[in-house]
Parts: sequence; structure tokens; C-alpha cells
Amino acid sequence: MLLDSWEEAAGAAILLAPPEAVALLRSAAMAYLDTELALEYLKEADRLYGDSIPVVVGIYKFHFYKGMLREAIPYALKAARIMGDRLGLPDSFEQVRPEDAAFSEYEQEPRFYMFAMKAAGYLHARLGEMEKALEILRKVQELDSRDRMGITRLIGVIENGGKEEEE
Repeated sequence: MLLDSWEEAAGAAILLAPPEAVALLRSAAMAYLDTELALEYLKEADRLYGDSIPVVVGIYKFHFYKGMLREAIPYALKAARIMGDRLGLPDSFEQVRPEDAAFSEYEQEPRFYMFAMKAAGYLHARLGEMEKALEILRKVQELDSRDRMGITRLIGVIENGGKEEEE
């Protein structure tokens, strides 16, 4: 869910990875059932191509699908940092303001940034770290003034102890 949205938001133009990085990601995918071996491929991909968004998202996906949520958080944040650098955003997400980019539009790069931050917030919530989750998600909510990402609903579910409000 969150993962596919990243790729959609980022668009094909920024998801091009060097062939060597793609080969390492494919090797990790082929070794998926052997977690240790897959992680070795991913560590090598990160070491060599760690500033490549498709590599970072691939590593994030591996950890997410393996249920390694704590280990996935740094990759969600790294994806946001990489995109934030491309957009010229402040290093600290707390300092990012709605006027820093077209966050409420459908532009790929700002949308990807928010998806990455949403993923980090979601992971913190899944780990029971509600204060950190809400801090991140409220920032995304501030940036996305039109609530195109549905953050308000997610925040409501978290604030309601994991239950959706009945209408």
C-alpha cells in the first residue's frame, strides 16, 4: 500500500537505477527466503548506490515485507532526505514549511517526500511509538493542506487507539 504509492509518486524518471544496482536488488529478491543472504546483497547495494532512490525503496520494501519494521524506518527517512535534498528542503523535517514545495499538488517529487515521511510515521505507529508517529504525520498533514494523502484519517485512527471512527 504505502510502498507502491512511493513508486507511483516518484515516477519513472527518478526510479532509474544503475544496472549494477538493479542486479543487486534482483539478487536480493531471488534470495528473499534466505534473509541473511538477501541482506548481504542489500548491504552491498546500499554501500555502492545508497543515494539512489530505487535502491533505498527496495531496501525499505525488503525490511517492511519481512516484518523488520524498526529496520525499515531509516530507509523511509533516507528516501525523504534524498528527495528533500533534490527539492532544496531543510535537512530537518521539522523545519520544512508548506511553501517550500508544491506539497498540496500532484507534483511527483514533493509527493514522494510526503509518502516517505508518511511511511516513517506509519512504521512508528505500528511499533507502538505513537508520539513519534503523530509528530511525523502531523508535519505531513501541515504540508498537505488539501489532505490528498489522507493523513487526517490516519491520525484519527492513531488517536482513537487504532479504531476508525464510525460515521
